[in-house]
Amino acid sequence: MPDLCDFSFYQEQYKGTLPETEFMRFARQAQAFLAFATRGKSERELFAEENTRLALCAVADEMAKEERVGAIRSEKAGQYSVTYQSDMQQADFYRAAALYLKDGALFRGCGPC
Repeated sequence: MPDLCDFSFYQEQYKGTLPETEFMRFARQAQAFLAFATRGKSERELFAEENTRLALCAVADEMAKEERVGAIRSEKAGQYSVTYQSDMQQADFYRAAALYLKDGALFRGCGPC
């Protein structure tokens, strides 16, 4: 799987703020997610489009954010309550990619049916 995006694009075009080593780690994961979410279109007809690279950057940033936040989604102090992340991560990644990808690029399957 060839890389869709490099660090210079992330910094100069997307204006991302992750350090290079972190971006490279998340970019690989984001590329795999986009391949899944577009049913391979991100590596075929969408490969050369700038919006696909922007979507990859957005998903990589979202992945980094999710890692920093950890497994807890929300927490309350009075009468202690905690909500853990589950499938919300994938929805967040879809939302990040959808900002840049044209209609029909993302597969909107039934998820975990």
